[in-house]
Amino acid sequence: MSRRILIANKGEVAVRIARTLIEKGYHPLGVYVSNDELSPHRRYMVEEAKISSYTNTEEIIEAALELGAEAIHPGYGLLESEPGFSQEVVRRGLIFVGPPPGQIEFARDKLAVKTLAEKLEIPTLPWSHVKNEEDLEEFVRTYGYPLILKPVKGNWGRGLRILWSEKDRDQLKTLIKEAEKIYRDSRIYVEPYITNVKHIEIQLIGDGEKVIHLYDRECSIQDNYMKILVEAPSTLQVNGLREKILNYALSIGEAMRLRNLATIEFLYDARSRSVFLNEVNMGLSPEHAVTEAVTRIDLVEKQVEAALYSTIGLKQESVSLNGWAFQAKVFNKNIFRDEPSSGLIKTYNEPNGLGVACDTGIAPGVKVRDEYTLLVKVLAWGSSRLIALNRLKRALNDIYINGVHTNIPVLREILDSKDVENGIYNTRFLVEKRDEIISKLRERMLLHAIASISLIEYGSKEARKILGEGKLSTEKIMENASRTKRTAWFYYARLRERIRRK
Repeated sequence: MSRRILIANKGEVAVRIARTLIEKGYHPLGVYVSNDELSPHRRYMVEEAKISSYTNTEEIIEAALELGAEAIHPGYGLLESEPGFSQEVVRRGLIFVGPPPGQIEFARDKLAVKTLAEKLEIPTLPWSHVKNEEDLEEFVRTYGYPLILKPVKGNWGRGLRILWSEKDRDQLKTLIKEAEKIYRDSRIYVEPYITNVKHIEIQLIGDGEKVIHLYDRECSIQDNYMKILVEAPSTLQVNGLREKILNYALSIGEAMRLRNLATIEFLYDARSRSVFLNEVNMGLSPEHAVTEAVTRIDLVEKQVEAALYSTIGLKQESVSLNGWAFQAKVFNKNIFRDEPSSGLIKTYNEPNGLGVACDTGIAPGVKVRDEYTLLVKVLAWGSSRLIALNRLKRALNDIYINGVHTNIPVLREILDSKDVENGIYNTRFLVEKRDEIISKLRERMLLHAIASISLIEYGSKEARKILGEGKLSTEKIMENASRTKRTAWFYYARLRERIRRK
């Protein structure tokens, strides 16, 4: 009988995991809440159970037992990084498809990770545990501003505070309270904040005995610490830099006796040409698809093998790079208000074609809540970086989502940037370019609005249908811009022909 694995998650990650389980002969089991009755991940499940919340660990484990599951895969997110959940899964006689609880606990403690790195002679930024403003002032006297405050148990970029000057120091008290509330750990540490850095990740996989790297990827383009554009491999291939970072990552994985997956994050300072360990994240990451594309290794399959059979069936010499890959993440975002967008998905057109794939968590009828949600991950790969980049541009021109606002227009502008084309961007890219991008999009939206109004005045039934009988919403105009422009070109051609006749 096929082995049954419950996927304790929803949306695009549940779809991603279920596809591999089906391909490898396992039976995927699922969970869902009342608001997700039309979610695409339900179509992939052999059996499923309704629960009250995706964070209700007791209900999830009970559902797994009732459905006859042998193992639970947490996906990524809260449950994956919560050692208490994996401990309870094992205590109830199930297999946790992810790293052991002790390794999850260790990686969550950023100071423990930095201490290990220093013992291994892996460079880190100067850091200090700060309990009060006196501790912070002592650090300032040595390193000056800007500084960055981080919760010791933080993840997903939550709780980070940049201190640009003396007037920002009062944020420490606020952050201590937030960390206690969110992470049940009030510890905060401080580091110098360096602006001109690239964010480089190394994907590791281990079976408790051997550790193997699956090369590097770059996640420097971020929106409020959300990684929205990823590429693999990174463009940092000079002076043995890649080999140095890979060796650093392997040293950490071997010291941990890594079992399952881990992502080792580094910062590369272009000014000093220095590399610093940032942090370690355990388990599957949202960025894993680009690594799979260039190594041709299914990371979910390897996760399951490591958990069920204590082996990964890989040798380092068998892992190689093949071409290039990019991944764009589509979020529900009103880009002009810089806030999440909620609503009901009315239309979703998915891009496809050679070298393009999507992991999708939406479909017509799916409700999107008023919180940032990863709607779609668009992956493009090719034999060269330029081919992969152009395929992603084409894919983002083909994708269409109606019902909520998304960050797709911003992603398109990012991909058209010369900095991205040349691979010379860093983590400050969107911070520095945001106003320019938004201004350009507003100007384009205005032109679309003018063209649309002109079409309606001219009597275009198609324009009225697209734009809602003349009740113009500027954001809706932008979403339907491609269709409007085709109609505009048709009327322009007709008008030009009439003028010629006269």
